[in-house]
Amino acid sequence: MDLRQRVVRRSPFVVWTLNGLAAVSVLLFVHTMVRQNLSPDGQRDWPWSWQLLDAQSATAALMAGIGAIIARAQFARTVQPLLGGRAWPGIGHAPDGALAWTCHLVNSGQSAVVVVSVEYWIDFGVPAPAAEESAGPAPSTGWTDRAGAIAAVTPYGLRPGTDYRLASISPNSVFGGESNYLLGWLAEPALVVVRDLYVRVTVRDRLGDLHQRAISCLTDADRPLTHAVPDQV
Repeated sequence: MDLRQRVVRRSPFVVWTLNGLAAVSVLLFVHTMVRQNLSPDGQRDWPWSWQLLDAQSATAALMAGIGAIIARAQFARTVQPLLGGRAWPGIGHAPDGALAWTCHLVNSGQSAVVVVSVEYWIDFGVPAPAAEESAGPAPSTGWTDRAGAIAAVTPYGLRPGTDYRLASISPNSVFGGESNYLLGWLAEPALVVVRDLYVRVTVRDRLGDLHQRAISCLTDADRPLTHAVPDQV
């Protein structure tokens, strides 16, 4: 499982516009420089008969095109999210003061982002009840949505809101910069059944670029849960 943050798509409109302007500025610069080094007779032939720009204007256009690409790259680094995950045992989520392993998404970047999608991957530690008699390995869900993840754990007798909860994060939700968001929690019964839980979040930054990060929620999880720690918000 690749847990690194990656850019899955750059904003097509911005990228194509800037790249197109840069390509035009390069062509204008080359045309102008070549034309200036031709003899008067050579300048009468097409396409050198066209005097599009003088040397100073062609150089300025080239610098502007390259500068726009560099500025876009610098701004993209400024507004990109820094997504990560944090998890710890706590109380206040499961009923009756029971301990639960809580998983949080952290955006350490300075700019807010918009949620595009949230997906879940569950690796079970025990076979499904219907397959207990077989000797096959415990199943995995693959990437699925929240409804699919809930449907996958239901045959194990896990009850949402009692044994676990996956936070409902709808598309177009906004994650602020330097903020912490609850992804979900698992009480002791769920920790017995679920070996690994991954949450893959795709977000859009202010430039329109899509960033994606998979969070491993149960890395270093206490099994069994023995104590709570203060919320690390």
